Amino acid sequence: MTRVAIIGNSHIGAYMLAREAIEAAFPKVALSFFALPRHSFSSCRYDENGVLIAREPAAEGLPDRIDLSEQDHILLTGQSFAISGLSRMISDFDVLGLDPRGRARSVSLMLLTEFLDFRIERYCEKLARFLRGDPRCVVVPAPFPADGATDLPQDAAAWLEHPSAADLIGLWSDTVDYHMSGLDYGYMPQPDHLTAGPGRSIGAYARAATLAPEQTPAAPDYTHMNSDYGFAHFEAFARQWLGLEPECRPHSPRKEYDNGLGPQ
Repeated sequence: MTRVAIIGNSHIGAYMLAREAIEAAFPKVALSFFALPRHSFSSCRYDENGVLIAREPAAEGLPDRIDLSEQDHILLTGQSFAISGLSRMISDFDVLGLDPRGRARSVSLMLLTEFLDFRIERYCEKLARFLRGDPRCVVVPAPFPADGATDLPQDAAAWLEHPSAADLIGLWSDTVDYHMSGLDYGYMPQPDHLTAGPGRSIGAYARAATLAPEQTPAAPDYTHMNSDYGFAHFEAFARQWLGLEPECRPHSPRKEYDNGLGPQ
């Protein structure tokens, strides 16, 4: 049996929803979950025995500690890699050399590049200290906001409507790749088949897609993913990092609903 701990922040919800499907498709995998309170490494303590302990009350239904010494692999999910810095910068400034947006102030592309390099390097330095460079750990960034997202704060996802979104997300991604390559952790960027464009996830994978017709989705429903995403992302992880192929496919009531059959 291969033991996999999925740890992180609220984004582990997609994998928890997909747990039954994942364990059916990968019967040799045993999953454990642990959520970091308030999305912060500082809200946990990693002791000398390999036990990760919450300093504050754990999320409802989750343990307040997990013994990582018993795990074969650790999937650390939901990491931002300082993408909010990119978003705030392009919210306030035009970037010289990229398509203008009519901002009153401008910065050079070189300054933006140096700014991202500084922010992401600091983020990765904190990440390196968190699990003490444990090579069992594979780190994944948080999902991009889903296609169809509305009412997202401009300073949280400003690249979505930027005419040079591909260049901006490419710069951010390349910088993350560079700094993660210097760590002992593995790194798994967002798989291309789960994206709808630069910095945007496929709408069908968002939590918003699973709401009842009478429910109105809010911004978090486009930034948090559903069980279909949890399964698809774990499958990509299992192929690349565990060398495992799924033995079956999950049943998706939502797909039946979208095809006009309704939930079964």
